[in-house]
Amino acid sequence: MTDATVIIAAWNAKATIIKSVSSALGQRDVKTRVVIIDDASDEDFEDQIPVRNDVIFERLAHNGGPAAARNAALNHCEGNWICVLDSDDTMQPDRLKEMITYAEEFDADVLLGNFQKVDEQGHTYEDGTFLRHNEITIGAKVELEEYVSDNIISPKSKSTGYLKPIFRRSFIEEKKLEYNRSLRNGEDCHLIFEALAMGGRVLVWPKADYLYTVRRGSISHRIDPDHFEALIKEDCKFVDRYHNDISNHAIDLFSEREIGLRKMMETERIMSALKSRQVGAACRHLSRHPYAIPMVGHQLLEAIRNRIT
Repeated sequence: MTDATVIIAAWNAKATIIKSVSSALGQRDVKTRVVIIDDASDEDFEDQIPVRNDVIFERLAHNGGPAAARNAALNHCEGNWICVLDSDDTMQPDRLKEMITYAEEFDADVLLGNFQKVDEQGHTYEDGTFLRHNEITIGAKVELEEYVSDNIISPKSKSTGYLKPIFRRSFIEEKKLEYNRSLRNGEDCHLIFEALAMGGRVLVWPKADYLYTVRRGSISHRIDPDHFEALIKEDCKFVDRYHNDISNHAIDLFSEREIGLRKMMETERIMSALKSRQVGAACRHLSRHPYAIPMVGHQLLEAIRNRIT
């Protein structure tokens, strides 16, 4: 009998998918089913997937982004728990057993998993643990206001939207929760917004046993500014939908979050111009949006640091 289903949304993941699948199948003392959804990749990687009864592979006809792929995976879930794993990340072998034990002890519907940053060879970064133990209270329920506050974008903020969750399957099905297909970025965060608004009991798992791969890099890998526009739009829809159910403080925090998202959106436009060596265009855009200067400076320094380490 399956204990948990691990869902993996994959796109052009030929180089990394086998490591992710192997880490899901290698969970100790937990019987897992692994569901891989190929989001209409440009490359064929089905030959990398082991042929087993506990592994499901499906290729979508059209690229819909990670939200669409994860929704497709939800249709194949079995067991009491659903675990989200990215196609270039891995998990330590006791992660699911320990998370499920913790979640059941504290009656959690959603458990947000702490992570450790690793490079593409799997080596851990110094100070790569996302949340320190003193930043997490054992057994404490996360409130909507706290979660929104943690996801107001700023250069040095720690966005808990990056934490990789496990979900109680009965809660997902009872509340008819699914990923927002309008989003190509921040889809996990928005699903947690919905879970909290619906009364879900959300906690944070303190152990950094999810291994989050950080790509070497530069300013070459950017987020499409339109994705920030979509997040702002969906945030507004969320507030409208739950206006009578959430606190005024939460609504105010969403307004602050919009400001942060707009700053990040303009930062991405400037960084995109720099990537294209359109320095004049970047300077003109920066002069029109001077509030983006701190974020642009932070990202340039981060890119330089990554190149020389």
